[in-house]
Amino acid sequence: MTKIIVDGKEIDVPPEYTLLQACEAAGAEIPRFCFHERLSIAGNCRMCLIEVVGIPKPQASCAMGVKDLPPNKDGSPKILNTKTPMVKKAREGVMEFLLINHPLDCPICDQGGECDLQDQAMAYGVDASRYQENKRAVEEKYIGPLVKTIMTRCIHCTRCIRFSTEVPACRSWEPSAAARIWKLRPISNTR
Repeated sequence: MTKIIVDGKEIDVPPEYTLLQACEAAGAEIPRFCFHERLSIAGNCRMCLIEVVGIPKPQASCAMGVKDLPPNKDGSPKILNTKTPMVKKAREGVMEFLLINHPLDCPICDQGGECDLQDQAMAYGVDASRYQENKRAVEEKYIGPLVKTIMTRCIHCTRCIRFSTEVPACRSWEPSAAARIWKLRPISNTR
């Protein structure tokens, strides 16, 4: 077990825990979209940013393990903060970025009232966007019989891709980031 301090509360956690899991074991609420305990770690959404004392920039808590924390010189437990102004500002910036191309049609959306994005936007977002340009329009993609996509609402968390790749083992799609256009492309069978 490894000792860490989360928001002033000292706890012992297994070294194989991610910082996100350690923070939640201490009772801290950490927002996230891409993290799922049964899928591989992607660290795409960046909503789970926390402050690790001694590291100058916020860290993606889903992608960093407790065992990866650099030790303090005096041997004291590492301190993690989830509610500081730096963390709040970082999460607001991430949320604004995630909502840039989202249609923001919550009142008529099928998920209205049951949407993680809507809940987290209310809790961790800002009340106005600086983005005035047109939003993107994307055609629907068929990823498989177990995943329903609504691509105009996609925030690039890659959970759908990781699920279709890792759970039913029927890999047929992968992300492509060519020319600053993030989209899904079929994997060719000629590899």
